[in-house]
Parts: sequence; C-alpha cells; structure tokens
Amino acid sequence: MMKHTGLQCLLLLLCVGSAATVHAAEFRAAAAKADVTPADSQQLWGYFDRKGPSTGTLDPLMAKIVVLDAGDDRIAMVTLDLGRPFGPPAMQSVRDRVSGSADVDQVFFSASHTHSGPVIEDVYVEGESPQWERVALERIGSAIEDAASRLEPARVGTGYGETYIGHNRRYIQPDGSIKMLWRNTSKIPTQPVDPRVGVIRIDNADGQPLAVLVNYSCHSVVLGPDNLEYSADWAGAMQQYVEQELPGEPVCLFLQGGAGDINPYYDKMALSEDGVRLMQETGAQVGEEVVRVSGEIETEAPETPSLKHSLDTLTFDMRWDMETILER
Repeated sequence: MMKHTGLQCLLLLLCVGSAATVHAAEFRAAAAKADVTPADSQQLWGYFDRKGPSTGTLDPLMAKIVVLDAGDDRIAMVTLDLGRPFGPPAMQSVRDRVSGSADVDQVFFSASHTHSGPVIEDVYVEGESPQWERVALERIGSAIEDAASRLEPARVGTGYGETYIGHNRRYIQPDGSIKMLWRNTSKIPTQPVDPRVGVIRIDNADGQPLAVLVNYSCHSVVLGPDNLEYSADWAGAMQQYVEQELPGEPVCLFLQGGAGDINPYYDKMALSEDGVRLMQETGAQVGEEVVRVSGEIETEAPETPSLKHSLDTLTFDMRWDMETILER
C-alpha cells in the first residue's frame, strides 16, 4: 500500500531552499483546482451501515494542485477531497502523463479521509474503470498541465497555530479501562490529541497568496452514515473558508495529518441533528486559525532553491487473516 501522510508532504515542501544548487535557479509556483465529484450515483466510502448509494452533492469534491519548480526539478502536490487516494496504477497513470506533457518529475497525492466520498478500488484499468474515476484523473492531469504552464516567480513561508475541534475516541476512564468515545459534544478533555495547525503560504512575487497548504489531524466524519450526498466534510468547509477570506483567491490544499483515533467533537451527526451546520462550523473554526496564521507569515524567495523528494512504497500486513474472514 502506498501512503504519504500530510505531515510527510508538509516536510517535503519545507525542504524548498534548504540546500544550495550548482547554479542559480528561480523558485516558481502555480496552483489549480479540479472538480472530481462523480456525475452519477456511486457507493459511498467509509461507513458499513449506509442505506444506499449517493443521491446527490452537498458540496463538491475537489482536487487541489500546486506545482513547484526549482530549475532542475519540478513536482506537483495533489490533495483530494476523498476517503483515500486513487489506487497506485491510477496515480501512476497521472505521473506518466504529466512527466511528458508538463515536465513534472513527481506527483504526490494526499486524501482528506472524508467518509462522504465515492468508493475507490485499488485496481485501475484504462478504459474499463468507473467513468467518474477516469474523468477525475483526466481533470487532475489537465489541472497539473495548466498550473505547469503558468509557473511564476514565487515566495514561501511557514507558520503554526492551534485549535481544538476533536478528541481521542479511545477514552481512558478513571479506573484505567478504555471505552470508545465516538462523540464528545461536551468536549471532555482526552489524550493524545494534536491541535497544531501547520500552514505553508506560497505567494507570487508581489506577495499575493497563490496557495495555502494546511496540515491538521482529525478524521473528516462530522457527517454520519445517514448522509447520502457527496461532501468533503469539515475539511472541505475549511478550504472554502480560507479561499474566501484570504486576498487574491488562493487555492487552499488540505494535508491530513496523523489522525489516528482523533475524531471531531461532533462525530457522525445525523442530518436531523443539524449535521450540515455543525460540519460547516467545525471547518470554519480551523479556517479561522489558518487565516490568522497565514496573516502573520512573512514569505521570501529562496536564494538557492531546490526540491528534495522521494517516493517510497511501504507494505503493511493486515491485522486479520483475510482468507479466514472471507470463509465466514
């Protein structure tokens, strides 16, 4: 299984300008978006007790793209409002395409882990896989090419903030035993929880934001299994908030951190419990902190920019014996 956490991707970008190159190069960047919402009804990912496939779209599922160039190397970061990234063959098809068409050396994918997106299979067969997936990959490839054609001199800066929207669902009780705390609307303190908001702001030469990358650790599950509409959940609401509030209409990319057992306080809220409003408010809370931190970041153009990156395949064994499970 191929996996790149939001934190790893954040560290990847922080390498910009950390090492000298043989010759002077200019750091350039551009950002783009692509709507990857299925046009038809698909089975939804994430919950086992849903009563049917999707019935429409609550808010669009987007792919956000930033392309970075340091002269000798060019990479693309693609964040997805999906439960998981596309399968390895599908992602490789995008890499192969833009390597030739846009001179992009590597493409990294990261998903938000929303439970209101379509099911994605590991197997991808050109011309045979679901139509929505083929359309989505085509749009992502085109968006990367578009961004690569618009690269401009850029500046970069980083900052950190803090906000609490979630809890650790493995709640340690006073007697030392553990119970699953799926919902925590009273906001009982739990641990461990990571409240840190990591922000990378990429500006054009005039200091106008081109892209804002946000790293935060919390499952995107404010909406519950009764919601049958496509939604990016709180992470999508956060991105929309940031893009609306910051000047210059930057593209906001969400890099999911090590969410582990961290669930939102308002977890799997039914639609009848005002789940949509709570999802939007949860996203706006993180968005407010992103906007605040972004406003304090001072960007600069790296004097000797370079891009350091690697793509590693990590294989993990299942905790269960799948053959035994399938026999039951």
